[in-house]
Amino acid sequence: VPEVAALFAPAAPVPQPAPAAPAPQPAPMAQPAAHAPQPAPMAQPQYQQPAYRPQAPVAPGNMVATPQMGFMDAVKTCFKKYADFNGRARRSEFWWFYLACYVVNAIITIPLKFLLDYKNQLIQDAIYGGISRAEAEASDPTKFIIILGILMVVVTIALFIPQLAAMCRRLHDVGKSGNLLWLFLLCGVGGLVPLIMCIPDGNPAPNQYGESPKYVSQP
Repeated sequence: VPEVAALFAPAAPVPQPAPAAPAPQPAPMAQPAAHAPQPAPMAQPQYQQPAYRPQAPVAPGNMVATPQMGFMDAVKTCFKKYADFNGRARRSEFWWFYLACYVVNAIITIPLKFLLDYKNQLIQDAIYGGISRAEAEASDPTKFIIILGILMVVVTIALFIPQLAAMCRRLHDVGKSGNLLWLFLLCGVGGLVPLIMCIPDGNPAPNQYGESPKYVSQP
């Protein structure tokens, strides 16, 4: 019977409500990476040694001689470079200074020699009866000889070093070594060798001792 069958039919399942959708969570903040990749370094240009270019020799026509040094300028320069054995010295500087040294020595040497000769003459006159001993003692120039002798020693010592320094620089100007000054220790013509080498003109081009003190390049 349909009415009775409906009583014994299984109960229909009760529909369950759908679960609620979870609430959206905020997106986490971005954390910096512990080892962020570094940008690749830019390639540095490598140093390259420039190619060797041999310098052309200086043509004599490109060098111009400066006016020669005067007497007072040479003396001042040599005393300013009192013990300077480096560099080069032109001929006018060297020879003017040497002339000044010889003039100073002559001013002292000539009167000294005259007084020595005068003293020797007094001694001979006193010995051979030309004058009395009292007259010889009254005219004795010994004290002047002593003064000039001390002055000559002082001047010689004061001029010795700048003379050597000037000659050394002059030898450098002609391309020679200053060790040639040791020849002054030899007797005879030993000291004349470096002096003769100071006569020629210096090389206009620079050498191992520096630039030429006389010649300048002309553009």
